[in-house]
Amino acid sequence: MKDTLILPAKGLPAVPAWLSAPFQLLEPVGNRLLLILFCGSFSFLFMYVFTPFNMNQWYEGGPFGVTGAFGAFSCSGIAALGISQFLLIKLKGSKPLTHWQFLAWFLGETILVAGIVNIVNVSLHSYLTFSWLEYWDTWKYGFGVIALPYSIALLWFQSRASAARLKDIVLAPAEDREKEKDTLLIRDEYDKLALSLPPSSLIMVKAEDNYVHVFYRNGQEVKKELVRSSLKKLEPQLAAHGVARAHRSYMVNISNVLLFKKNAKGHYLLLEGMDDCPVPVSASYLPQFQQKFTPDS
Repeated sequence: MKDTLILPAKGLPAVPAWLSAPFQLLEPVGNRLLLILFCGSFSFLFMYVFTPFNMNQWYEGGPFGVTGAFGAFSCSGIAALGISQFLLIKLKGSKPLTHWQFLAWFLGETILVAGIVNIVNVSLHSYLTFSWLEYWDTWKYGFGVIALPYSIALLWFQSRASAARLKDIVLAPAEDREKEKDTLLIRDEYDKLALSLPPSSLIMVKAEDNYVHVFYRNGQEVKKELVRSSLKKLEPQLAAHGVARAHRSYMVNISNVLLFKKNAKGHYLLLEGMDDCPVPVSASYLPQFQQKFTPDS
C-alpha cells in the first residue's frame, strides 16, 4: 500500500463563481428568437420616439427619411443578431457558455451589429464613406441603443426561469419528497440536480477548487462525477446518511471504510474500491474515527 497521501493541489484563486457558472438563459431557441425580435422592435421605437443623440436630425431630408433609415438599421441589427445567435453560436459546441464568456460574446455581437449597420448606413447615404471613425461612431451609438433592450430581455428570461423553479418546488409531489429521504440528490451550487444515487453507493466526496468529485459505486465499477458545489453545502445532507468529514477536502461514507491506520505522516483511511487513493484524516476530525475504529483497551 502506498503511504503517500493524496492532497488537493493549491492553485491561484478561482474565478468568481458567478462568472464561471454556465449561462443558460439563451439556450432555448424560443428565448433567442424573442431576444432578436424584441431588440429589433424596441430599438426602432426607441430611436423613433426618443431620438437619442438627436439621430433624427442626421437623416431628415435624406433619400429614405428618418423612418426609412431607422427601419433599415433595426433590420440590420436583427440580421446581425440572427447570424450570431443561430450561426456563429454553433462554434461553441454543445457546452454552454459561462457568464464571462457570454459577456465577451455580447461584446462581439455589438461589433457585428455595428459592422452591418455601418455597411447599410454608408450604402444608403452617398455623403458617407467607410472609415474607422465612421465605424466607431456607429458602434458607440449602436451599443447605447441595443444594450437596453438586450438587458431587459435577459432580465425577463431570468424572472421566468426563477418563477418556473419556484413553481416546481411548491408543486413537487409529496411522494417525491419522501423519495428524497431515501436517495441522495446531489445538487450544484444553483440547486440544480446533478446526481441521484442510493446512499450506500456513495464512497467519498473530494473537494477541489469550486467543485467536488463524487466517487460512487455503479455495479462493480467505481465512477466519478464532477459537480460544481462545495463540501460545506453538501455536508448537512450527506451527514444524515452516514457520510463524515475526514479532512477539509474529504467526506467519506463510513460504511465503506476498510482500513483506519496510522503511518509516519499521520492517520488515513482506505475505502472499498479506492485502493490507490488513501484519504487523510486531519486532527480536527480524528476523534470520531478513533472512537469508531479503535477498539477499547
